Amino acid sequence: MASFVRFMLVCTCLWLAACSQQALIDKLTPHPAADIAQSVLDQVRKGDVEPVKARLADSLRQDPGVEAKLRQLTGYFPAEAPRAVKLVGTKTMLINGASRYDLTYEYEFAEGWVLGNVVLAGEGDALRVQGLHVQRMAQSVEQQNAFTLSGKDATHWIVLLACIAIPSLCVYAFVLCLRTPIVRRKWLWAVGTLLGFGTLHFNWTTGAFDFQPLSILLFGASSVGNLYEPLIMGMSLPLGAIWFLACRSGLLANAAAAKAAAAKAAEAPLVQEQA
Repeated sequence: MASFVRFMLVCTCLWLAACSQQALIDKLTPHPAADIAQSVLDQVRKGDVEPVKARLADSLRQDPGVEAKLRQLTGYFPAEAPRAVKLVGTKTMLINGASRYDLTYEYEFAEGWVLGNVVLAGEGDALRVQGLHVQRMAQSVEQQNAFTLSGKDATHWIVLLACIAIPSLCVYAFVLCLRTPIVRRKWLWAVGTLLGFGTLHFNWTTGAFDFQPLSILLFGASSVGNLYEPLIMGMSLPLGAIWFLACRSGLLANAAAAKAAAAKAAEAPLVQEQA
């Protein structure tokens, strides 16, 4: 019974996290840009390319092969109507005073999924398509980027263990620092034990690494991702924790020496009075 209750609690937490992430995407969805982007993709899916051509930016519309390219994009969509359509990515940027929207929709069909990306620039009815990309996928974006250990190689396991071990070391060093008598700047030692320097990022989906030398991470590790993006795990060198553990014996010796000196100084007046 206890195991079942724990399982239900875990499932509930995961469901709430998923709902909150989807709610955040819905909140960040820009309108009417999102509606226009979905309309463009639907027209491409149905093969109705003339309205799409009218919405294209001048640089794309003047391409003599633009209609053939749009017809080619139509071929990525299955003939039947989609089971579901949802927004899985949204980015809004301001470039030279003009708004730029990068919107990605996922179409679910009986035989697979299609990912459509539309880049819009401008405002209101003046929004123009500056980029249009479509690709078929065997899995949904959520399935592709799901955190799983199934089929992962040794690199994934090493990264996962490092992201557990490094924060554990930082917390251990921090607690030990609080319990260690330190003569000067104890607060600085304590804060230092919680920081990691330089960050090695790891993409859990693709297995790609990226190093950021000028970076500081609290607890020496991080994890960033959402339902529709790869999980990016970060690891930093826990230099503060390592340095404290290496210097702890010296700090204890200094504290003992300071305590002995203070005791000796306190005894000196007493000896003089007795004399």
